[in-house]
Amino acid sequence: MNSTERLAGRMPAPTEPPPAAWRGRRFDEDRLHLLVRDPRRVFAAWEISRATADGAAARCARANAPVRYALRIERAEKADANVTETLRAELPDALGGEGWYVELPRGGGMARALIGLELPQGFEALLASRWMPVPPDGPCAETGEWSVDEAAAEWLARDAERNRGQSVPRLPTSASRYLASPSARGR
Repeated sequence: MNSTERLAGRMPAPTEPPPAAWRGRRFDEDRLHLLVRDPRRVFAAWEISRATADGAAARCARANAPVRYALRIERAEKADANVTETLRAELPDALGGEGWYVELPRGGGMARALIGLELPQGFEALLASRWMPVPPDGPCAETGEWSVDEAAAEWLARDAERNRGQSVPRLPTSASRYLASPSARGR
């Protein structure tokens, strides 16, 4: 609809509002994302497709167990370090739920989320998020010189001079650098 149609009073029939961003079965695809908010808190957001939910119900029926979904947060200090379970929480409304904030016991390292079933033989994962870096609780422990490329070193030197109150010539703009390049001169 354009503005002229709106002013003329030709309004389309009202439609059903779209589903919420995190809920809604908009795509009916399995998805689980872990978003890091700060060193001590993450947000797990998911959607479980109808096919996965039906398969999970069938697994539970074969195990003669009720369908009980759980969210599990795993941590590792580094990408190839030992993985430990940090938290496991039952999800009473995993199919209709949209996401949870989860408190972490400490910052740093890597974390990922898993959604799975609580079966008599233990937790069985259905969905897994990617590993996400978690910032440390405090400042970085690294000290010393940082390695920077030539352009960054020039910028840092100019910034230091400017902070000392010295007159600093302006850096060339990206447009002037492009116009001075051999490819631009050949046109």
